[in-house]
Amino acid sequence: MNVQDHDKKPWLTPLEQIAHLRSKGVRFDLISETEACSYLAENNNYFRIRSYRTNFEKVAEGTRRGQYANLDFKMLVDLSIVDMLLRNELLPMSLDIEHFSKVRLLRAIEARSEDGYDIVADFLNSQDRQNRDGSVTNTTKREIERGRKSAYTANLLNKYPEHDYPAWVFMEVVAFGTFLSFYKFSSERFGSKTLRDEFYLLQSVKSIRNACAHNNCILNNMTNGTSMFNAQPAVTQALGDIGVSLSQRRSKLRIDIFQQIATTFFMHQKLSSSGIKEHRTESLLKFEKRMNKHSDYYKDNYQVTSGFSFISQLIHGWYDCAAREETQGQPEFADSENRQPDEG
Repeated sequence: MNVQDHDKKPWLTPLEQIAHLRSKGVRFDLISETEACSYLAENNNYFRIRSYRTNFEKVAEGTRRGQYANLDFKMLVDLSIVDMLLRNELLPMSLDIEHFSKVRLLRAIEARSEDGYDIVADFLNSQDRQNRDGSVTNTTKREIERGRKSAYTANLLNKYPEHDYPAWVFMEVVAFGTFLSFYKFSSERFGSKTLRDEFYLLQSVKSIRNACAHNNCILNNMTNGTSMFNAQPAVTQALGDIGVSLSQRRSKLRIDIFQQIATTFFMHQKLSSSGIKEHRTESLLKFEKRMNKHSDYYKDNYQVTSGFSFISQLIHGWYDCAAREETQGQPEFADSENRQPDEG
């Protein structure tokens, strides 16, 4: 038998999925099995919904050893909805950051009296890679060439057949990852520690942006862990400035998802215009209200409650306070929560 055959999972019908969850200790008290079956058939897939189970502890001993100690199917549904809504906040925030970081870099290029063309030409030349057969490959130029078939960039690119782009055009026709490489190149060219530090911060934003764009689950593992990289000092300091305790900073910034979320909030409030931040505040406060709608579900689950608390501190520390200052004397923001298709 092929070794890979051992890893293959059988296809389960919604009824079989429910039976499997129940065998693992998942309850159906807050939602009936009939409703859960309908949800799995029409609103979500089993693989995604069950991934949130990692946020719940298992029984250590006794007859229920290995089963989940306090997990109802409705909790998995709720976390899935909160996760979706969080992605819906983080993706436009990351797009805001991308826009304003481009503005920021253009200002830096102008301040160095660059003409905008030479720096792009030098960057593109730095991307040349020699193959074993002696030929040269430039993945950045190949990336740009693919844009000539796009309805959104073809007309612009066709004005520059020899890759002789000014910086303000180049930034609009490359992917965010390529733009960040250009950001780092510029920081080294200018000897700018500020731009270099921002490059590393923007790398975290890129990670959360890609996760949201690909609709990856974010909150399906809020347990303690070790992050791939240390949080940037500017983020750690800024979290302290808005009242996040040292213990929370240490625990949450060790987890990649929370470190990247915190960095995205930090960069958004640092780079965005006041109008953008005001608009984002309304949306974030709506999200927070929905996030905490069923907080009673998790009153005995530290990982979930502390994760939600951390996100709330980011919202109130960087957005709600600014909104109160700007709208002092104005009517309080009225929530009109939209019912999501998979809310159940």
